[in-house]
Amino acid sequence: GGRGARRPKAWFGAYSIAGVNREGEGKDNQDAYVAVPEVGGDPGMHLFGVFDGHGANGHEVSSLVRHSAARFLNVAAVRAAAGHPDGEARAAAVEVELGEVFLQLQSLLSVQVDFDSEGSGCTAILALCVDGELYVANVGDSRAVLAS
Repeated sequence: GGRGARRPKAWFGAYSIAGVNREGEGKDNQDAYVAVPEVGGDPGMHLFGVFDGHGANGHEVSSLVRHSAARFLNVAAVRAAAGHPDGEARAAAVEVELGEVFLQLQSLLSVQVDFDSEGSGCTAILALCVDGELYVANVGDSRAVLAS
């Protein structure tokens, strides 16, 4: 008998420090991150994100995005896309689903009433690992570096 598909383990860590302004004074840290191993209960799917807030309420925006990103990921649609035999079509379909997460987050931000988001926001980067393949999407000037 076969052993079945080997699922990669998701190991992760995060560290963030506040920056300084032009006068050398410390600024509030408006960074947030999310790490959701086995997102949606799928043992082969792991979601990671980093969010860099800006503006007066950037910390509120990045926190809202952190706590909401995973619930907007359509795990069933990603799983279906990840099963496509053509690599380019598979990547394009997963890209659509990650883009949908960003659109849903923007909609949420526009209707929430917990804080004034005028002039505030956050950059965002999401990395989605599906059965060992990595898909990355970003909004703003956030970037990712893959290291081993």
